[in-house]
Amino acid sequence: MTENLLYVVDGDKESEKAVEILTKCGLRFKKISVGKDGNGKSMWRDLRTTQTPTFHSSKGIYVGVNEIVQLCQK
Repeated sequence: MTENLLYVVDGDKESEKAVEILTKCGLRFKKISVGKDGNGKSMWRDLRTTQTPTFHSSKGIYVGVNEIVQLCQK
């Protein structure tokens, strides 16, 4: 079973909105705080993006709040 991961920056409004959206739509996830300056290299290596919020699941990678909203509307 693949674990759902949400990459966020603590204190970022869009990251907080992504947590709220995913929680409301019932998706379970582990929140990964990447920090404003750190972990970008590992995000790029693993996800091919450094943009936050980014949600990774077995169904795909969803970058930004708009894509996360669309995922929850499916």
